[in-house]
Amino acid sequence: MIEIEGVSFAYRTGEADAVPALRELELRIGAGQLVAIIGHNGSGKSTLVKLLTAVLHPLEGEIRIDGIPVREENQWEIRERVAVVFQDPDDQLIMNRVADDVAFGPENLGLAREEIERRVAFALGALGLEGISGTLIEDLSPGEKQRVAIAGALAMQPHFLILDEPTSLLPAPVAVRLISTIKDLNRREGMGVLHVTHSMSEAVLFDRVVVLDEGRLVMDGAPAEVFRRVDELREIGLDVPLAASLAHRLRSRGVPVEGDILDLADLRAALTKAPRRRTRL
Repeated sequence: MIEIEGVSFAYRTGEADAVPALRELELRIGAGQLVAIIGHNGSGKSTLVKLLTAVLHPLEGEIRIDGIPVREENQWEIRERVAVVFQDPDDQLIMNRVADDVAFGPENLGLAREEIERRVAFALGALGLEGISGTLIEDLSPGEKQRVAIAGALAMQPHFLILDEPTSLLPAPVAVRLISTIKDLNRREGMGVLHVTHSMSEAVLFDRVVVLDEGRLVMDGAPAEVFRRVDELREIGLDVPLAASLAHRLRSRGVPVEGDILDLADLRAALTKAPRRRTRL
């Protein structure tokens, strides 16, 4: 369980000109949940990631991971429970070869060689990387590098995996496959996933969507619930999935589009049930 209670944080360039990044944030994320976190630049997403991984510490309030307060003296316990994958895998791939990089984290935990080998084999298998375990990192494609970064995080056997915009540098088909892999890992391993993203089409694939704006929690719910609030999202600078936007426009013109509309298949199904009428978009 991740518990965030009344957390505020500001980047201080001086006492008089502190820049607030999070403001009295209240949030709970249960074990095994699939959560997308969205918000425009400056909404506090990156700060939240740093706080959850004990890179930063709250100035006010408290964060607990499985009951352990996120404080400097607990940082290694926190990092055993929470692993993060960044936007650019080159920022966190350290070793020369795939298997060595996946082993890097478990080795730093001081685990026995047999346990390290078991974790590496598991992580490589989970990400479909067995065939390139001896390959040089520099010879990998961007998508393969991102999968290696995730395998390295998985080898730590975290309770929560944070994905900090990991698909933004990837082609759309590769990004879709990566998200599918993450969801499969969640189902099989029960690992909680927090996916920080600008992609609304990715956010709809998760069970829960958390929306931040200027450091505050402004929405929290199932994707269908959040993306039905089209006008509110646009007011804070966010877009919505195309199908949800079209459904909103149709409803505003009196077309009875019922149900949850998250993709074009949902919209087509809803329109086949709606009374036929001539409508101009």
